[in-house]
Amino acid sequence: MNLFPAQSFDIDAIMRIERQAFIPSIQEKKSAFEKRIKVFQQGFPILCDCGEKTVKENGGSLVCGYFCSEIWDSMSQPSDSDKVFSRRFALGHNIKDTHSPSGKYLYVSSFALLREYQGKGLGKKFFESAVASLCGAFPLVDEVVLLVDSEWTGARSIYDSLGFSVARVLPGFFPTLTKKVFADGIVMKCPAGNFRSIEFPNEKENELAGIVL
Repeated sequence: MNLFPAQSFDIDAIMRIERQAFIPSIQEKKSAFEKRIKVFQQGFPILCDCGEKTVKENGGSLVCGYFCSEIWDSMSQPSDSDKVFSRRFALGHNIKDTHSPSGKYLYVSSFALLREYQGKGLGKKFFESAVASLCGAFPLVDEVVLLVDSEWTGARSIYDSLGFSVARVLPGFFPTLTKKVFADGIVMKCPAGNFRSIEFPNEKENELAGIVL
C-alpha cells in the first residue's frame, strides 16, 4: 500500500470509491473533486494497492481509497446559529472560496475506501498517515477538523481512537435512505500536535510508506 497525491487521471477511480462509500444524496460531484485536486493536490492523497496480485489482476496498481482536505483561516463561532455554522461544511462547496495555505485549521472534507478494503484496519492507518503528513508540511495548522454522520459508527471509532472530540452537533444535517429522515452531523476536532508526534521510522513500520505528500 502506498500514498500518492491524486492526479486528474485518477478521477474515475475516485468517483468509483465515492459511489460505493456514500448514498447518492451525499455524493460529491466529479467537478468538486477536480477542483480539489487542482487547488490543493497536496491535501488530496490516494491510497493505492501496489501488491503483486492486484497488479497482475488489474494490469496496474488499484486506487482503493482517497482522502481530501483543505486549510481554513477560521471557523464559524460557537455562538453562530446551526444554519450559519454549517455553511462551511456544505456539500459541493467550492474549495477556491475556502482554502488558505497559511490557515490554522486543516479540514478533512472527505475520506473513503473501496468496500473490499474496509474492515481491515486500513482506514485508520490511511487517515493517520495522511493527516500526519499534512500537519508536518503545514506548521501553522493548529487543529484538525471534520464532520461525520452520526450513523457512521465505523468512522466515529477511528476518529475517537485518534483523539478527536465532539465540538458541535448539527441536528438533521445528513439525509438518509429513508425519506424525510435526517441524521445529525457531528463536528469533531483534534489538536494537530497529536499527529505531529507520530513517527514512522522506516517503511517496515509504516505500511503506507510512499512519496512525501
